[in-house]
Amino acid sequence: MGIRIREAIGRTLWPADPHLRVLIAVFAVVLASLSAWEPGTFPQASNFTSMALQISDLGVLSLAMTLAMILAGIDLSIVAVANLSSILSALSATKLASAGAADGLTTLVAVLVGLVVGVLAGMGNGVVIGYLRVPPILATLATMTLWGGVATVLTGGVSVPGGSVALEQLGTQAFALVPVPTLILIVCVIAVWLLLNRSPLGVKAYLLGANSRASLFSGVNNGKVTVAVYTVSGLLAGVAGIINMARTNSANPTYGASYILLTILIAVLGGVSVAGGSGRVAGVVLSLVTLQMLSTGLNMILVGSGGSNFFKNFAWGVLLLAVVSASRISYQRFRRGRRVSDTKEPGHPVPEPAAAARESRP
Repeated sequence: MGIRIREAIGRTLWPADPHLRVLIAVFAVVLASLSAWEPGTFPQASNFTSMALQISDLGVLSLAMTLAMILAGIDLSIVAVANLSSILSALSATKLASAGAADGLTTLVAVLVGLVVGVLAGMGNGVVIGYLRVPPILATLATMTLWGGVATVLTGGVSVPGGSVALEQLGTQAFALVPVPTLILIVCVIAVWLLLNRSPLGVKAYLLGANSRASLFSGVNNGKVTVAVYTVSGLLAGVAGIINMARTNSANPTYGASYILLTILIAVLGGVSVAGGSGRVAGVVLSLVTLQMLSTGLNMILVGSGGSNFFKNFAWGVLLLAVVSASRISYQRFRRGRRVSDTKEPGHPVPEPAAAARESRP
């Protein structure tokens, strides 16, 4: 039993996936470097709590983007859906509060409204993509514009108050130094991991993303899988909208304008293939935390030295190129090692290309 536990811990700390190994190494280097550079501020518990709070809504949106990319698609509408969800939640809560409803009922209705809006918006994306065969980038670009316009009309382009005292309190509370929004993110991470790794829908999503024709010939209903995955993506966007409203006690139609590119960056850095069919939740979480640490640490350094804050974007780009390049090199070495071990195993010769071609002929 002890040996199995040690092996499980070893696989967790140093997994077989070459890309995850690179991400773990980069995470360790960034954490150690920033802690050594800013020893009085960066490695403090209050700073880690602040960073955990900052990644809560962005992390949930990154999970939504990850699901769409595993399906060989993209969801450009997640930020617009999150904003619309938070706005309708805030308006519903404000109306109930003005009518004298209890704060518990107001909070419950606000949360339900936000989640339902996210589910309906995601389902709409899935129907347009899965059954009308509209390319994901065009479909979600259209719905991004649509929901952004609806949110602007509802608010007049300005922020609206949250309207729920309980949500505002939850957005600022923490348990054992872990903010409540971060706990919600952790629940979403576990749920998405279970969906992708322990459910039939996850298997079908990976198969559809890798090869849609093979998926169809395997008996998978590609349209239903697409609708289901984009529905979950919309639900996560609704959760992100509620988190944002709880954190700021307001809803804004223009909040998170740069989050779309950030979620794509986090997913790609985490090892999610832009061609679909591959990607791990663990990689997305590692890339999310690493980018947040890098952003916070660079802000501390630049404020103290008077440097430009735009250096942060430069560092993100360098990090992405470095991780992708290192992962590619590591993967090639891994494959060469596998080929060498296969040739050494008795009874498993590797055929020459010409021989293999002859054997495949009828």
